[in-house]
Amino acid sequence: MAEIAREDETLDEIRGIKIIQKKKGYRFSMDSLLLAEFVNLKDVKKAMDLGTGSGIIAILLAKRSAGLEVTGVELQDNLFDLARRNVELSFLSDRVEIIKRDIRMLKNRFEEGSFDLIVSNPPYYPAGKGRTGTNRERTMARHEVAVTMTDIIEASSFLLMEGGRIAIIYPASRLKEAISAMRKCRIGPGRVRKIYTREAEVVLIEGEKGYERELLEEPPLYL
Repeated sequence: MAEIAREDETLDEIRGIKIIQKKKGYRFSMDSLLLAEFVNLKDVKKAMDLGTGSGIIAILLAKRSAGLEVTGVELQDNLFDLARRNVELSFLSDRVEIIKRDIRMLKNRFEEGSFDLIVSNPPYYPAGKGRTGTNRERTMARHEVAVTMTDIIEASSFLLMEGGRIAIIYPASRLKEAISAMRKCRIGPGRVRKIYTREAEVVLIEGEKGYERELLEEPPLYL
């Protein structure tokens, strides 16, 4: 059983699950919850969450589908430890595995076409753009310091089987960039949904490997 929150952490409850988070540092946002709800889990048996952070998306997906196996990938030591503890706290260690690995090096760990679904909440800002702070965890989660959106799409194209799907959430201002990156990697964007909040405009994007079809724009969501 995972230990309960430490002195520098909080124990929060969201959507019926308990999640340990750092008081200062990376904390999941509404974007993670929106992405976990947007994902189509039909016929999905093996999924991967690239940049899993605290493990919130991997855990929510496993809770949605009783037969689903999820691999969460995290590079940062503190978040890797946090995600593993959260998986144990949710009693999902038999179906959710957290590994520490650079997303760009996953070809050395997994065979091509190993997964039905890839999900990711990529860093939103190019390196040097947007507001940065002194906290390394938040900087790496929000800015393309260690990994870029293109790195994530390229890794996903290798990991997905033919017909497998990828779902990401990204700034609406970079939608064309994300669609272009998908198409260069043989992933056909299939549906998008814009989300409007007081702080930002983001978009949920789903693509399918090996298929190009008319892009379906779902009704926007206002929060």
